[in-house]
Amino acid sequence: MKLEEYFKNCHFGRGLDSEELRALAAIAVAKTVHKGDILFHEGDAAGGFYLLLAGQVRIFKSSPDGREYTIHQINPGQIFAEVAAFQGSRYPASCSAMLDSAVAFFPKEKFFDLIRQSPQISLKIISSLSSFLRDFNRQVESLSLKEVPARIATYLISESGKTGGTKVILSSSKTEWAKSLGTISETLSRSLRKMTDMGLIEVSGREIIIKDIGRLQDIAEGEKI
Repeated sequence: MKLEEYFKNCHFGRGLDSEELRALAAIAVAKTVHKGDILFHEGDAAGGFYLLLAGQVRIFKSSPDGREYTIHQINPGQIFAEVAAFQGSRYPASCSAMLDSAVAFFPKEKFFDLIRQSPQISLKIISSLSSFLRDFNRQVESLSLKEVPARIATYLISESGKTGGTKVILSSSKTEWAKSLGTISETLSRSLRKMTDMGLIEVSGREIIIKDIGRLQDIAEGEKI
């Protein structure tokens, strides 16, 4: 698929006409990265931003003792690293590929030139950034105010709500999921086993079936298990 066709089918380029899509594709640099590859390190100069075309990447911070904390998992169709690029600063966190992935990189100076010529393109970035910040704020609130079972319950309810069903398919390993919830695999597994024993969920590999969403909602709101 050509880049302009991909842009047209994702939120980033939705609503742009053919000429604008071609102009956007003309400044983009397509890159392939393998699982585990680093796209950028915390502190690197922010030379531009990215759109994930395929696969999955994560934004993470490393603690002084070497532990990594996943801040955000990026899925196809999402842009990332745009804040640092637009501010003309450095990347505040690192980014690595969770799967073999493909990205489009937009050099910031070329992008700025483009939106000076076609300002409406910037409206799409603003919309995408607003959605990202909303989700990020929810994650920060969850990590700072909720216990691990409440974080799990909140995540499961949110993901099931996207499809309107009771099934959640994890897009990453349980180790990566634990990192995104601000915990470790052992703690996550204990909480999942307890929820399973209570009849709230059923776990099979990366598939989780919600069996009692009402009780799960209570746990998401702070009820102890």
